[in-house]
Order: sequence, then C-alpha cells, then structure tokens
Amino acid sequence: MSNEPLRVGVLGSGRIVRRVMKDFHRGQGYVLSAVASRSLERAQTAAREYGAPLAFGSYEELAACKEVDLVYIAVPHPFHCPIALQMMNAGKHVICEKPMALNEGQAQAMVDCAREKGVFLMEAMWTRFFPATKKMVSLVKGGAIGQINHVYAVFSGAAAYDPASRAFDPALGGGALLDIGVYPLMAATQLLGWDIESAQGACQYAPSGVDMRLAAQLKFPGGATAQIMGGMDACAPSHLLVYGSEGYILMEDFWHPTAFTLCGADGRREEYRFRPENEGFHYEFEEAARCVREGLRESPLMPHEESIAVSRVCDSLRRQAGIVYPGE
Repeated sequence: MSNEPLRVGVLGSGRIVRRVMKDFHRGQGYVLSAVASRSLERAQTAAREYGAPLAFGSYEELAACKEVDLVYIAVPHPFHCPIALQMMNAGKHVICEKPMALNEGQAQAMVDCAREKGVFLMEAMWTRFFPATKKMVSLVKGGAIGQINHVYAVFSGAAAYDPASRAFDPALGGGALLDIGVYPLMAATQLLGWDIESAQGACQYAPSGVDMRLAAQLKFPGGATAQIMGGMDACAPSHLLVYGSEGYILMEDFWHPTAFTLCGADGRREEYRFRPENEGFHYEFEEAARCVREGLRESPLMPHEESIAVSRVCDSLRRQAGIVYPGE
C-alpha cells in the first residue's frame, strides 16, 4: 500500500470537467497530473487553467503516459466503454462518468476488463460520496426509520428542446433516463438493493426520439417499492423521500446534498446539515484514492454489480419505450 498521491489524468475538457475542477483540489490523496482532449489546444488551455503539468492532444498519449495512475473519463456516453477499455488495457485505473455504459453489455465488458487487468474501476455516481448521503444511508441501514418500504426520488428541470444539444441527440446517448434519471434510480438501488424484480416505465418523447421525461415504478424482493422520475421538461423539486415503518427521511437536492431531515412516527424531527459545496466532486476522487491505496478494485459504495444491474434496468425501460441508440 503506497502513500504516494494518486496521479489523475482527466480525459475531456468540456462543461462537466469545469464543474469537477471547482472542488477537485480540495480533496486529499490525489493530484492532477494531465489533461487530454482531441484538440491539443483545448487540452493545453485546460491544463493551464486547472494546474495540470501535462497536456495531450490524443487519448492514446494519455494511455501511454507513465505519469498518470488513474484516468477520469468525462466524454459523451457512447465513448465511455471503448475509452475505458483502452485505458484499462494500458494499466490505468478508471473513474468513468455516469452512466458508466450505454447498456448492460458494455458495463459487463468494462467490469470484466477491470478484473482481468487488476485495475480499479468506478462509475462516477458522485452523489454516493457526499457526507450527507453517507450519513443518511447509515441511519437508514441502522434502522432509524424502521423497515424501508418505499422510496420516491425525482430529478427534473425544465429545458427548452435543442436539437443541437448532446442531451437530445440519440447518437450521443441523449435522453432524460441516462442523463439524469440514473440519479433517482441509483438512490433507490443504494437503499433497497439492485435485485429488482420488476421495472415498469412510461415516457414522453423529445422530437429527436429520445426520452424527454421518463418515470418508472420498481418492485424489490420483500415487497419494497420505488417511484422514480427523470425529466428535462418538468420544473420540479429534485428530492428524495425514504418511507419507513417508523418514520421517513426527506433529502432535498439529493443529487448534491448538504442536508436532510429525519421525521419519526412519534413526531420527532431531526435536522442534519453539512458544509456547503461548490460542487462536491472531490469526494469521489478521495474514494478512488483510498480504494487504490488499499488495493481494492471496486468501491464498496459503488460496486461493479450495481453498475451492471442499473444498466440492465435502463435497458429494460428503454425497450419498453422503444428507444434504441445508433449501433445497438
């Protein structure tokens, strides 16, 4: 187990990377080593802005760089799998933006490669690693509100349809489910497990054919249920409600949480508040650094089998809606 900081290479230079970098340097156990883009000029600009000593104009150069231990992949969904395979085959650890893959087959291929090469792989479901999320899950698992019977989670906003936007482009894996619907879906699986018995969905389509809004009803072994919704055309509070036999928990803005409320059946009300964040992405890098340092090949907070199972559910919901991406 090495105490040296994990050297991170960022693959991509777009909007998500700018958000990640707002908090990146607040974390412990890792350092920024390189930025790679398909344009050397963009990579050099990003490297100067974020303080990376190295910049590459191709992903191949990043894969070959001996000054990078872990690659953070922040490109559109369809490119996650092939790039992750390229990096892991080069011996790099990988954090891959959510959704980790377009479908279950790709997710399984990525996990198989990580295990074969003995490298760390984690889906970047950043919500998992916030102190507020960890505390909430700890209370739920500890029985603070009794048996969990139902989870309700919504992540939605109102955005004008833009055919030029990645979010609405089938060729780039657009649609509400994979872009933001995975947040409420993974909130449910984190609390109720990923052995989902059934998933029934309904969606509203964008003119491009992707899902503008998708809602689903899930059933879990033992009788627990969940209702989730991800939308790009509905202005709604993005919150999580966890209903137990002895109370409930409300977590507003659960996708980047800093507070939640526990309400008991006996009338008690407990507020839990945590420090505000610029964004909060640094927690996932700290988790990756910890796992690699301890010789783990997956995070117990975001295990491989859950990523595969969530991809399987998304596949099922897309089949029900008749949504197929080019090349599938």
